[in-house]
Amino acid sequence: MTPTRTRNPFKPGDGQRPPYLAGRENEQGRLRQILADMADGDSPAANMVMYGPRGMGKTVLLNWLEIEAQRGGAEHNPIRTSWATPDELKKPIHMWNCLLPMNWKKLLKPIHWGTKFLIFSVGWKSNAAASPALVNTLIKECKKRPLVFLMDEAHTMDAGLCRVLLNVSQKVRKKAPFLLVLAGTPGLSHFLTTVGASFVERSTKMGIARLDAQATADAIVKPLQEDGITVDADALEDVVEDSQHYPYFIQLWGEALWDLAKEKDLKKLTSQEITEARTKIESRRSNFYEQRRATLDDLGLLPAAVAIATVFQDTETTTRDRLKEIIADNSPVDSLATQSVNEHLQTFIRHEFIWNPPDSILYEAGIPSLMTYVLDRQREHVQKGSPAAE
Repeated sequence: MTPTRTRNPFKPGDGQRPPYLAGRENEQGRLRQILADMADGDSPAANMVMYGPRGMGKTVLLNWLEIEAQRGGAEHNPIRTSWATPDELKKPIHMWNCLLPMNWKKLLKPIHWGTKFLIFSVGWKSNAAASPALVNTLIKECKKRPLVFLMDEAHTMDAGLCRVLLNVSQKVRKKAPFLLVLAGTPGLSHFLTTVGASFVERSTKMGIARLDAQATADAIVKPLQEDGITVDADALEDVVEDSQHYPYFIQLWGEALWDLAKEKDLKKLTSQEITEARTKIESRRSNFYEQRRATLDDLGLLPAAVAIATVFQDTETTTRDRLKEIIADNSPVDSLATQSVNEHLQTFIRHEFIWNPPDSILYEAGIPSLMTYVLDRQREHVQKGSPAAE
């Protein structure tokens, strides 16, 4: 039976919504409750900070939240959404264009007049970035129609502008339903502590982690079933294990299996098709791994990465102190002379080699199979007589 859809429903990539959003019920439930409260005129108690390694589905969840918000309170108090990335927000004026998509400039008092041709011009002072007139107007607008402001890749924001945005959010939330959602990599939490907004540590944290085994299976099986395709139980178990429950790899597997079913006109996939699909996936996955490994190598952190990966072969979690010991013991002296162990630790977190989910003091692998790849490459170099991480 050939798939009924002419295009593959699986979409491995950056932020494309999967054909079936599995395993995010808890996160969706929390966000739905916030939206329901906003639709009733209640303001969230804090900003939302959503973080996790790349490929976990943060952007997908933001897209879902945008759709849900626009649909959520539409009957009696429709919620407005606005979306931005740091590339689009270079100056306060860009931020206000998103927050108040109206002729808001008339609210600012002129800083100077252009005398030639009697042209009126508005300049920006540092305190104009969050002027009371603009903040008060935003409060009024949010009382009429609640606003959810979504910021993706927030860890790359300009620190000064991020501080302005956080302060604006705090002022508005005190009086009107406004939700600021900042999404980014595991380095986002550390970045926010550096911007100088003292209340940021009280933000609501939402860690976007790998799925469990059942959600992983559902994310693959349910879209295939819509086209009359099933997967043998043993074969599916192999796929779930090989995916590492990592959403990006899940989509790679789904794409490969759907393509095979279409090419071979199959309605049931067995271990034979799994083996064939694995071959197609490996090259893409190896490129993915090598890019990350090369980045750590360029930063001089590959020896420490190998040592960390070795530890994670025997445990799923470890402590911050243990990681700092490993980094100190495996970093070049000249590297430690210019950057502290803590800075190196933050680099590993920023590049998602390790991370610690919310409500946990323990660290885990960003992608366990990436650590396995790093170790395999190290063994290859050792066998060739040129250790890559000495």
